[in-house]
Parts: sequence; structure tokens; C-alpha cells
Amino acid sequence: MPFLTLRDYCRALGVPIVVGAAIGSCCHVSTVHATEGGGSNYPVGVNTLLSGIQPAPGSHIYIYLQAYEATTFEGNNGNPSSSVANFSLHAQAAAFRLSHVWRDVTFLGATLESRTNIPFVNLDLHFDAHTPKGTVYKSGRATGLSDLTIGPLFLGWHLGNLHQVLGLEFFVPSGGYDPNKVANPGRNYYSMQPNYAVTWLPTPRVEFSARALYSVNSVNHATDYHSGNEFIVDYNAGFRFTPMWQIGVSGYFYKQITDDTQHGQVVNGNGNRGQAVAVGPSIAYGSRRFSVALKYQREMLVRNRPEGNRFWLQMYMPFQ
Repeated sequence: MPFLTLRDYCRALGVPIVVGAAIGSCCHVSTVHATEGGGSNYPVGVNTLLSGIQPAPGSHIYIYLQAYEATTFEGNNGNPSSSVANFSLHAQAAAFRLSHVWRDVTFLGATLESRTNIPFVNLDLHFDAHTPKGTVYKSGRATGLSDLTIGPLFLGWHLGNLHQVLGLEFFVPSGGYDPNKVANPGRNYYSMQPNYAVTWLPTPRVEFSARALYSVNSVNHATDYHSGNEFIVDYNAGFRFTPMWQIGVSGYFYKQITDDTQHGQVVNGNGNRGQAVAVGPSIAYGSRRFSVALKYQREMLVRNRPEGNRFWLQMYMPFQ
């Protein structure tokens, strides 16, 4: 059986696979930080498979299901935080991305795409907080719409076996938020994220992809907490062993670049800068009208964030 053409393969896998679900520890925790609550607007690890290839002209829908669980919250030295014990976070997300690539419209030789992401989350968090007055048990659950993502313009270039996408996304605080609650679906601040993705296909069977972004975060005015800016890289290395099946290794690198501040002061004296690296296997199947991918990512080298495991189920269908 002959292999699909590059164009058919990219359509079959539904690229690029992205979503704006605010999950990856999408919660506000008043006693631990590294960005407020140790989370991020961006769902780290989602943009892995063929992330540098823009889909064909027309409309597309992407569906993303994620489960995340963590039982430790790491401190600044990479060991479990001394201020938190018996930490447990379980989070699930379902997100829908609507994408439209404009027909017969180009700019600087690139095709143009617009996106929006609609995420929903379910959170279950509990831990013991060590305070000067003793140990306090904290817990919370939350379910609902998380923060929407708007991507007004993405530019896509296709140069032989090298493909690139350059864009800008905005995270809007549309999810529910209460500063008195331990867990919230929304994060109550805006983020602006310029991003660049590249996919290199040196042979019809082999793929190398990466997507880098820099998240500039605004102040959460309910708590006067300003989460530091973040640099994130999602990546994938894949091998297509049949016309429709690919196996690979995917994950992400997360690094907080600037300090957290609250009331104009650096949090905890060192900015509580977060860090994480994740890696794990992936498998994907694609036809010309449907694709599905399953991924597992294990976190390590974590600082000032929860350390856990992510499971992804991602699907794609074109309208055209």
C-alpha cells in the first residue's frame, strides 16, 4: 500500500493540534505560587504533532480531552514544598478549537488562519497548608467554562519539507473566579502569547516538530498578584510506520522568565519562578476525514509547580 502524500498526511493527522484549555493545574491556591496557583493559561504539551503545518483552506474543528493528576507540589529546590503536605490535584478538561484558513488570501507568501478555543474544566484539589498558626486543611472543587483563547491571525509557510506557523493568541478571563476559593475554572487575568511553530519532515516517515511561545501576563486585580512571564516549548519526534499510523515521543519545556510579584513586592523573596520538563510516548492515527492521537507526558525537573502526569486524547475533523 503506498504512503499518503505529505498533504494528505498532514490533513489526516489534523494539524496543527492546539487548544486553549486552561488546565495544567488551572487553579488558584493562596498558599503556593509559581505563577499564581502554580498554573498557566497555556495548556503545556498540547502543540506537539505536526505543529508547524497549517491545515488546508476551509473550516476545521479540533476536540481535546485531557486528564492531569499530581500528588506533589515542588518547591524552589526541586523537592516537595515544605509549606504544603498531602497535596492532591486531579483535573480534567474538554476543549474545542474552531479554525478557519482563508481561501485565496495570502500575506508575505503565507496562508492566513483564524482560531478560537473554548475550554471546560473540572478540578479537584486538596492539601495541608503549614502556617505559623499550625496546619490548615484546604480543599476545593470547580467545574465550568475556563478562559477563552482568541487567535485572530496565524501565518503559515510551506517550503518543501519545512513548514512554519507564526501567530499571536490572547487568553481572555472568561472563566469563573472567586479569590476566596481554592480552585477556580478561570485565572482572572489576560495573557498575550506570540508563538512560532516549525515542522521538518526529512523523509516521508519521519517528523520533527516544535512550538515555542512567550506568555506575557497581566495583573490579577482581585488579588493584586502579577504572575511572571513564561517561555514554553512543546515538541514531538515521530515515525510513521504505516500510511496512517505514527508513533513518537512528545513533551514540553516550561520556564518562568520573570518574578511573581504581589502588591509590588517579589513573592517569597525569589520570585517563585516555575520550571518543568515533560516527556512521554504518543501514537496517532489519521485518515483524510478524521484523525485521533493519544499522548502521555510525565513531568520532571519541576520547580515551584505541581509535578504529575498528563494524558491527552485529541481528535480532528474538517468541515470541507
